[in-house]
Amino acid sequence: MKLLGGMSVLLLGCSASAFAQSSVSISGFLGAGLGYTSNVGGHSNVYETNGIARPNQLVFQGREDLGGGMQALFYLGSLFSLSNGAVLGAPGSLFSRESYVGLSNQYGTLTFGQQRDFMFDMTVQRYSGTFYQGLYGAHQGPFPSFGVPYVVGGSYDFDRLNGEALNNAVKFKSANFSGLTFGAMYGFGGVAGQFGNSSSSSFTVNYEFGSGGVGAAYTMAKYPIIDKGNDGIRNIAVGGKYLVTAVQFAVLGTISRNTGTGAQIDAIDATASYDFTPFWNFATTYTYMGGNKVLESAHANQVGATLTYRLSKRTSVYGTYVWQRASGNGELARINSTQANPSSSDAQTMVGLSIMHLF
Repeated sequence: MKLLGGMSVLLLGCSASAFAQSSVSISGFLGAGLGYTSNVGGHSNVYETNGIARPNQLVFQGREDLGGGMQALFYLGSLFSLSNGAVLGAPGSLFSRESYVGLSNQYGTLTFGQQRDFMFDMTVQRYSGTFYQGLYGAHQGPFPSFGVPYVVGGSYDFDRLNGEALNNAVKFKSANFSGLTFGAMYGFGGVAGQFGNSSSSSFTVNYEFGSGGVGAAYTMAKYPIIDKGNDGIRNIAVGGKYLVTAVQFAVLGTISRNTGTGAQIDAIDATASYDFTPFWNFATTYTYMGGNKVLESAHANQVGATLTYRLSKRTSVYGTYVWQRASGNGELARINSTQANPSSSDAQTMVGLSIMHLF
């Protein structure tokens, strides 16, 4: 009995040591509210929204200290609808936001799995109007023939700022070297005998200094439905930001091209975000989107504004307003969203009143 008792104490001690060197957490975003769209296929629409500022998601992540500055890590993130509990993403998907495992040390992090590319970093680093205006501030516009192969409308989030994950990806993100970070990513297509078919690649470099920062990103994602996986959507982004007292200024330019058809959209965001008290924030973004001749030179001007009241560090209520005007040969306005149809005219307005809780 004494021997068994001694072994039990030893095992408990080892377990305590192991748990002290490891961590697993559950976190996420929960958001919902009411939305109004002025024109969806010729009719106004009032509906319940699901996370305008951030998508609803549930995240499991963890780290284990391996010694010598090395850590193992994992991330499992699932998107879902708060209205009905349905998991969002590809049919049968569970962890549709990201799912990866990897290692990190003082030089950076290497991960393997389904992962968001570096265009999304332009939003995380607060260059993109999408960070300030959420889903409605991502880019879509009057470009139904552009050829984006995900979600709705042919041009939903055409420059990937809202964060679409790529499959079978190996990703390296450097540590922060005095404000400088960089990264590279490659997604395997998995087609036997054709290494580059349906593959993807992404790169980034970012430098932050004092009150500002500049960054750039590149992503090329090939899809089986675009020239049988030999072509795809190529995105380039360059952004900058600068904080003046309580006002954050940001600008981001993107170039998005369908390499199979030659269709191209150039877009630019200019944002000002003002914390006029510790509780209140107002952010406004102007966006211009222009298509080339393949897209009949269609273009759009868009203005977005979000007023946020922080009830606490984790809970906020906010109102969102976005207006878009499309120009060209009978072009129809379409603000980025999951609405089934564009406006039946050259103008569209979206308004939302929402609550968001982080846990």
